[in-house]
Amino acid sequence: MPELNQLSIIYSPPLTEYRRGDWTVFLDGEAPNWVSADERGAWLLRMAAERPVRFSELVSRYGGRFQLDSGKAWVHVHAFVSEAVRHGVLSLTPVERPPYQGRAAHLRLVRLREAWLHTNNSCNLACSHCLVSSSPKGEPGLPTATWRRLIEEVVALGIDRCYITGGEPFVRPDLPELIRLVTQTHGVELIILTNATLFAGPRKALLEGLDRAKVKFQMSLDGSTAEINDAIRGRGSFAAAVAGLREVTGRGFDVTLTTVATGTNLSDLPNLVRLAASSGVRAQHLMWMHRRGRVIEEQNGWFPSTEQLIDAVRTVKQEADRQGIVLDNAASFELRANAPAGVKFDLGNAGWQSLCVYADGQVYPSAAFANHKPLWCGDATNGMTLEQIWRNSPVLQQIREASVTRKRQASRDPLRYLTGGGDVEHSYFFSGDFAGDDPYYPLYHTLLLDAMDVLTARKAALVNKRSGYDAPRIFHAMGDGAVVCGTTELGDNDTEVAFLHSNCVLSFDVEKPRKIVQQFYGQAAEQPQAELCCPTKYDPAEVGHIPQEVLDRFYGCGSPVTAASPQPGETYVDLGSGAGIDCFIAAKHVGPTGSVIGVDMTEQMLAVANDSGAKVVAALGYDVVEFRKGYLEQIPIEDKIADVVTSNCVVNLSPDKPKVLAELWRVLKDHGRAVIADIVSDREVPPRLKVNEQLWGECIVGALTEEQFLAMLEQAGFYGLSVLKKTFWKEIEGFKFYSVTVQGFKFEKTAGCQFIGQRAIYQGPFKAALDEEGHLFPRDVEVEVCTDTAAKLSHAPYAGQFVIIEPSGERQDVVASACCLGGSSGGCC
Repeated sequence: MPELNQLSIIYSPPLTEYRRGDWTVFLDGEAPNWVSADERGAWLLRMAAERPVRFSELVSRYGGRFQLDSGKAWVHVHAFVSEAVRHGVLSLTPVERPPYQGRAAHLRLVRLREAWLHTNNSCNLACSHCLVSSSPKGEPGLPTATWRRLIEEVVALGIDRCYITGGEPFVRPDLPELIRLVTQTHGVELIILTNATLFAGPRKALLEGLDRAKVKFQMSLDGSTAEINDAIRGRGSFAAAVAGLREVTGRGFDVTLTTVATGTNLSDLPNLVRLAASSGVRAQHLMWMHRRGRVIEEQNGWFPSTEQLIDAVRTVKQEADRQGIVLDNAASFELRANAPAGVKFDLGNAGWQSLCVYADGQVYPSAAFANHKPLWCGDATNGMTLEQIWRNSPVLQQIREASVTRKRQASRDPLRYLTGGGDVEHSYFFSGDFAGDDPYYPLYHTLLLDAMDVLTARKAALVNKRSGYDAPRIFHAMGDGAVVCGTTELGDNDTEVAFLHSNCVLSFDVEKPRKIVQQFYGQAAEQPQAELCCPTKYDPAEVGHIPQEVLDRFYGCGSPVTAASPQPGETYVDLGSGAGIDCFIAAKHVGPTGSVIGVDMTEQMLAVANDSGAKVVAALGYDVVEFRKGYLEQIPIEDKIADVVTSNCVVNLSPDKPKVLAELWRVLKDHGRAVIADIVSDREVPPRLKVNEQLWGECIVGALTEEQFLAMLEQAGFYGLSVLKKTFWKEIEGFKFYSVTVQGFKFEKTAGCQFIGQRAIYQGPFKAALDEEGHLFPRDVEVEVCTDTAAKLSHAPYAGQFVIIEPSGERQDVVASACCLGGSSGGCC
């Protein structure tokens, strides 16, 4: 990437603007990519979008528009443009990209990712809205041996998730056998769709022995009372379903409660959320009515209007947030809105990554199309393999040819590559064409913008208004902190395509990266792994008092303790303390009058640290170290307690790095210092590496670029940033990774700027100095400063470089403290 300088020309792709209250969303629809910006950031993006503009001109126009001096204007524009370029909404070269020609033009069939097994169409209920008109007289399904063969076939095609549906699957007495084959024999995750009414009786024994980690349930309920639900699902179904629901959640299974949103139950949906929460359900899922099955026959007001659905979904989302459960429709749109920038969503995964086998062995593109004869794809019981059907069926080839690029409804929508063009099942059943209009498309459009607002609001809440950093902001950029599910397909010209589906929602787990790391380092605590994430080693003189079992479990990437130079009596906090090595080193420095707190989320590591503590106490002769369990996104430590905070190769493990840095700033005292050793990359790490769980644990794929890392620290409120050390770590697929140690300081503004006549003189050696707030200090020139700036310049890291002149004229030559001059350790605080 070219360097941003005074002569740089700033280019912008075509941007669509959505004004959303306290922020504005700018969308590059063709990428797709989007950011949300504050008022001044939005102004800069508009100026760049008008025409290519030279950086120096943009600085001048910005300074004039917002009445800022040249130094502050330069700092603001440079910070914002640099971030916008990193996020891809601005560029230092003309924006060119090859045209997207639809998914079939770019992709090839690779593997199935999921299979829907419609084991039987027999059901103990006969719901009024059933797509496949299930009933007690429905198709009983294939024999066990045939289903076992078909399960082997779909596993061989590469699936990592299976759905069993019906009818009611638990009508089949052989269901536990099929479940064990999927989950235990093959280790595939299984979602079972059930009406939940059979678990209160003898069939609850069928739940015994099922793997809670692999078996999950999607249970149906259409009303919070018998009066509402039973009118749709049949007399007595409400009481039986609630009893079954509570039986399953009580046994520790993950359950999503599914409700079809109809004209008769919209006002009751918030009550269902409350019922779900009180029953131990983790997520609520709303389904939109299909124009198929019994509803076609009855035509009794089943279909609410789009406006009614939008209002209902927003109300349900608010109630779900209050109750602490996930509305997975909203979570799905958040996941989509926050996919890695450039990923194009293009219709559903039916026929590409997914197939459905109906109860009689006939194959259809998806569960919603099951037993719809015009979309028959083949017979899996009559000599044809599922792979042959998947690859060669004319119906599946037709559905694969469909694309958002061919949908009239979406063709003029800038959001089309995020909405994905809508649902092919709804398009087909309402219009007769896979590329026809989806009546729910306006709902998707609204939910997508709402998701952008939710993502933005979370980041806006982290904005530090007490640090003095006031450059224009990009609140959120597409892909920030994204959960990468690994379900996209990489096609020609590196075009990355994703398919619409709830597969990341039914098991949607924002804890996924955290759980990967917990498991990874839990195992590393039990069995030490040499050279894991360790570009550097410690000085033996620093670790002589530390037990060998702690040294064997050092998984850091630098030596932040030496760089932080903890002083006697200080309070030292180490985040991601692991087996305790940095805490035990710091204890030697802070002495008996200081204190050391280590924070870690991994039980096994905390056990090693606590077990070793007594040996360290015996070696030092005093006890100043304690360990606390907690997450870096919510540090279990009081405000303003720490003189120094360190972390050693852990910030990159968090999916929410701005939250971690905000917490780090919170626990520091004024003028306290943070010293962070971590891994950075030379370029943005691509999604294909981010799905590698081993690389997550090895501190690799969660890494920021060095520029991103420093910018994020500034935005969190740290000033006086210095890169103390940088060493090469390793190269993976052409991406270079480095260990860096960075230092920054905290100062909290408690009031607006107050000028009382103080002046500062920069003593050199440079001709001038420019700080993070845009104050320009020419060498040996008196510059009036506010009380906050005078206080900052009087402490590290600026002490010794400035003279402060008080209003009385008294000259204050600020001398650097011992640790800032090098101290006994040679470090600098």
